[in-house]
Amino acid sequence: MVVRNNRQVTRLFFLLVLAMALFGAWFGTTFWQPDLDTLALSDAAGNENWIDLAASLGEVVLQLFLGVTTSG
Repeated sequence: MVVRNNRQVTRLFFLLVLAMALFGAWFGTTFWQPDLDTLALSDAAGNENWIDLAASLGEVVLQLFLGVTTSG
């Protein structure tokens, strides 16, 4: 079976993807404003090593993900 690519259809899908990306960016900036105070790291005094920093960043990312995906 030979699949023939139609340039017009490819261009239409590309334009649809760009339009939906712009719509998603607009929607995200309009209706979702993150509370930056909740993203603050715990007492970063400068004497922490990089493992503690990576662990705290991972914890913040997980908490953000749980907050975004949890209903209610």
